Amino acid sequence: MNSITLKPELSELYTLNEFILNELQQENFQVNLIVEEIFVNIINYSKTEFITVNVEYEKPTLTLEFIDNGIEFNPLLKESPTQPTNIDEAQIGGLGIFLTKEMADEINYHYLNSENHLKIIKKVE
Repeated sequence: MNSITLKPELSELYTLNEFILNELQQENFQVNLIVEEIFVNIINYSKTEFITVNVEYEKPTLTLEFIDNGIEFNPLLKESPTQPTNIDEAQIGGLGIFLTKEMADEINYHYLNSENHLKIIKKVE
């Protein structure tokens, strides 16, 4: 397992994507979307001082673990958004956790030693 620790800044997303690409050796749209959604949510809402991402890739399984010392938040408890019945009811945003749950094969969360630990397991072809 390889790890990277980043500052909670949007500019670090590029560094994280390159780090994961180095592990995977291939682009994957769903992995990129999951990483972006989780990373940006941590930056925007957690008030963390750091974000550590552990990456392990054993074909075909990619395991990503996001660790931060921000506000305790279990994304698995967040309810799925309601589907709008028409375009006027549609809202921008709020789908990141929902999309991550839909695309991942497995998601686990625990809070330990004042840190959020979100583990995402995804089969990558």
